[in-house]
Amino acid sequence: MRIVVAMSGGVDSSVAAALLAEQGHDVIGLSMQLYDNSGEQAFGSCCSIEDLHDARRVATAINIPHYILNFEKQFNEHVVSNFVGEYAAGRTPIPCAHCNSDLKFTELLERAHGFGADAVATGHYARVERTLQGTFALKRGVDASKDQS
Repeated sequence: MRIVVAMSGGVDSSVAAALLAEQGHDVIGLSMQLYDNSGEQAFGSCCSIEDLHDARRVATAINIPHYILNFEKQFNEHVVSNFVGEYAAGRTPIPCAHCNSDLKFTELLERAHGFGADAVATGHYARVERTLQGTFALKRGVDASKDQS
């Protein structure tokens, strides 16, 4: 089975990739470049150029191919614009929620099909269950203190 792993450069997605490769799956690592990393800008500890390098190093160490996909346009459209609009309206948006749902679980899934993937894996702590209708539902993780659903 060919599985694309959304590799953020963090421990969780790295372990997911390593475990799947160890189980004999055909694993491909994909990372999302969300903004122009050529300047001096820093956006906290998420999604930095160092994270992309970490993901690449892990992929090399576990002997899987790794690709960095440019999602700058999609990030601005789906995440940054939403954040600005919500903040201007006096609400407190959570950009990671839109990044996960609109980019990682939608756009990245579409790109994974282009790599011939049968499935996409992440390092998120959650559960996935098959419904009676044959679709899948994302459920809260068993350990509420780690839940990322």
